[in-house]
Amino acid sequence: MKRFTLISVLSIFSSVVAFAQPSTVAVGGTTLDVRVVFQGTNSNNGIDIPWEIQWGPDDFIWMTERSGRVSRLNPETGDKAIVLDLSSTVYDQSEAGLLGLQLDPDFEINGYVYLAYTYSSGGVKERIVRYTYDSGSNTLSSPMTLLDDIEGYSTHIGCRLLILPDNTMLATTGDVREENTLPQDLDELNGKVLRMNLDGSIPADNPFGANSYVYTLGHRNAQGLVLAPNGILYSSEHGPTTNDEFNIIIPGKNYGWPEVEGFCNQGWETSWCAGVSNYEDPIAIWSENATIAPSDLVWYDHPAIPEWDGKMLMTVLKNQHLKEIEVDMAGTSVISETIWFQNTFQRLRDILVAPDGRVFLATSGGSWANTAPFTHSIVELKNASYSPTGIEDAIINVETKIYPNPSNGLTTISFPREMRGAEYRVVDFTGRVITNGLVTSLNTQVDFSGLASGLYTVQANNGKYATSERLILTK
Repeated sequence: MKRFTLISVLSIFSSVVAFAQPSTVAVGGTTLDVRVVFQGTNSNNGIDIPWEIQWGPDDFIWMTERSGRVSRLNPETGDKAIVLDLSSTVYDQSEAGLLGLQLDPDFEINGYVYLAYTYSSGGVKERIVRYTYDSGSNTLSSPMTLLDDIEGYSTHIGCRLLILPDNTMLATTGDVREENTLPQDLDELNGKVLRMNLDGSIPADNPFGANSYVYTLGHRNAQGLVLAPNGILYSSEHGPTTNDEFNIIIPGKNYGWPEVEGFCNQGWETSWCAGVSNYEDPIAIWSENATIAPSDLVWYDHPAIPEWDGKMLMTVLKNQHLKEIEVDMAGTSVISETIWFQNTFQRLRDILVAPDGRVFLATSGGSWANTAPFTHSIVELKNASYSPTGIEDAIINVETKIYPNPSNGLTTISFPREMRGAEYRVVDFTGRVITNGLVTSLNTQVDFSGLASGLYTVQANNGKYATSERLILTK
């Protein structure tokens, strides 16, 4: 893999004084309207460290606050309803608290919501729990603990959650400042990416055996995790005083911490790496002189903001910007990066992309110390001049995820909810239909082991929405 050191600031845009958010910002030749969806001033009307924001199938923004609250936020009106308050349970200090959130792929059917938070029990611990949403009462209830008693601390917690198309869930865990003992120990859950089934059990095909949650090891504090349309899983990770990392997450790999910081290129590191058969280098670092504190990652795959289409977007805390990352066609090398909105929105904690191409940012103040709690905001960036084709009934393209991709056998096709009930088909490069069926479940498994190597396309169209994604088959 080509390695790329991201040090230089290539572009800085729209710098303004703290809290004085602009009405518009520019992304290349595209002007984006800026709208504050929600911002308060105190514990009664504000939000305190919005850690995770996710777009729900109900077209609401689902949000965790590190202090212990889960809310549904109407992105059009700014109305916010607290659906769960765990503030009396959550250990909220420094970086710890209520963190990751994921909605089940079949949320509209089962109402399942997955949360990660720290709590106090003979020391700080971390827990991953599944709740069930009751739309009648607008509350989360019936908690089911999937995994708990993970070692915790006030810092270096993780914990980003991500559900994969095969209906397993990943969770990043930090080293909880026990870097010398935990990240390289396969019997410990810290400093890892963990993988579990959605009922909390261990998948039989986990890389270190059916009794181990460990998916990858050797991590310090990964807070960004995204499965891109190219089928590659990327993460962003906090470095110590230098060397924040951008990694490709491959099951069974060792990412080196604390034996390696950034690239394995120092004398004491190279000797260690040579003795580890499963070591994996990052594909980029930020930077060799100081840290920037990378947080969440998303893949922007929409024509509404053409400068970002097909790029990765990463929120940055310490250096207070949004970073655009472009990878090559193979997805394994960084070929460019651009910095946007330096100091415009203060610390950027999280990001989501709405189905219509709007971008929402979660801000968390001007300093790590959180000197102004409950004043943080959710901000919308919108290209108001964008129209799909200029007509109201235009077909809208939606994303289908394929995992693994490339594949050589059993493959999961994860359709978006808009495709439920539509007919799908898989075609080869000549346009010949290889297989087809109805989207009765959002996750459809197909065995391609009998097909020749090459490029295929997964297509579906129901008259209003359409999807078309590449599938690479190998032998």
